Amino acid sequence: MRISFQGAARQVTGSQYYLENDSVRFLVECGMNQGLDDRDEINRRPFVFDPAMLDFVVLTHAHLDHCGLLPRLYAEGYRGPIYCTRATQDLATMVLLDSAKIQEEDSKWEQRRFSRRGGGITPLAPIYTSAEAKGTLKLFVPCDYNEVYTAPRDVQVRFVDAGHILGSSSVEIWWPEGGARRKAAFSGDLGRHDRPIIRDPQPPEPSDITIVESTYGSRLHDPWAETEQLFSRRLQDTLGSGGHVLIPAFAIGRTQDVLFCLADLIRRGELPPVPVFADSPMATGTTEIFQEHTEIFDQATLDLMAAGQSPFDFPGLRVLRSSVESQRLNEMTEPFIVISASGMCSGGRIRHHLHHHLGHPNDELLFVGYQAEDTLGREIVDGAREVELFGQIHAVRCRVTYLEGFSAHADQAGLVAWAEQVGGAGDHIFLVHGEDESLEAFEDKLSDQVKAAVHIPGLGETFEV
Repeated sequence: MRISFQGAARQVTGSQYYLENDSVRFLVECGMNQGLDDRDEINRRPFVFDPAMLDFVVLTHAHLDHCGLLPRLYAEGYRGPIYCTRATQDLATMVLLDSAKIQEEDSKWEQRRFSRRGGGITPLAPIYTSAEAKGTLKLFVPCDYNEVYTAPRDVQVRFVDAGHILGSSSVEIWWPEGGARRKAAFSGDLGRHDRPIIRDPQPPEPSDITIVESTYGSRLHDPWAETEQLFSRRLQDTLGSGGHVLIPAFAIGRTQDVLFCLADLIRRGELPPVPVFADSPMATGTTEIFQEHTEIFDQATLDLMAAGQSPFDFPGLRVLRSSVESQRLNEMTEPFIVISASGMCSGGRIRHHLHHHLGHPNDELLFVGYQAEDTLGREIVDGAREVELFGQIHAVRCRVTYLEGFSAHADQAGLVAWAEQVGGAGDHIFLVHGEDESLEAFEDKLSDQVKAAVHIPGLGETFEV
């Protein structure tokens, strides 16, 4: 079996792994590149395989950097099955249709600019259209956790709960080879233990070949209780001084974590009465999908619901559905909290809120998620005093706090424990989905503790295993 690392190799986004031998060709993930300045060029690069010749695709979860190029695969001829969990199918439906809509709108805007200029560089068409996204959705094959499914060419697939977001999974894949069966395990994005809402990650059985994410391969997270306490203090300090709190949050997973935490603080009387605005249509849709899949919730959340409490709703919460409602926040002077996408400030309504609040010393920009390289969020977290937004230079005078403890990714200890259990006695462990510092620290930590050969593949590198 040959495995080619076509994304998330020495970088965090754009997961894409192509596997082939003499009898089968398949893809695990087909994600969109995010953050990098040349991401549009990267997302348009030719595939190293013929999409029409793929036998099947496996998807671990519905974040855009794992599923976002599936419609391009369809546009170039793929018509085979796409295996994923049921919750992932529901979330990916929303994510891919939204992605196509944004691309079409951006393309129309660029075309209007081109027409007004009367020439120049011809605008590019969308990477894919809404029609192609809808065609892709017909290929999804929803799967249950812990069941073995037979894919084309006598390959078998099983999904186990990765505990990262709703429906996220690690995947076990078996194929025939030389009269025996070989196995690869893909971690997907791994979650953390003892986090609210969804269940803890479940490791697969030991594997010959293991591909594991490394987002936080060099760091340890604060315990959840400490994170919640610091979150509470930051809110009380800023709101108590009359300021506004801006929380950039990923629509899938992180917004629901923040809402859960706010509801918990209000129930305990730690948060003063203050308006809270959920300002992301996709996050609102995601929360509705969460409520349709309570079978994936952990026992503590199920117990809370059985007692008549909502994990995501509380007094003072208002959901903003239109851009007009969002813009009205600019007129509010009283303290409030707004939770808005995108989580890395690379697009969406959060950028308009930053435009109005970055320069206010009493306001707070509270980051609760990973900030990839070359994103606006990363610039601010790294201490930039000025940033460019909507073609203008904005001074960063507001308070900036990064609460890494909100992360939905396993830290170094969690990654090492998972990799040792799943791939430690196997042949190969490949470290992906991380920046160089995290990858190399994880490799150093892991190499002395496992029998398997540990590799950090480069982008486009192929291994025979």
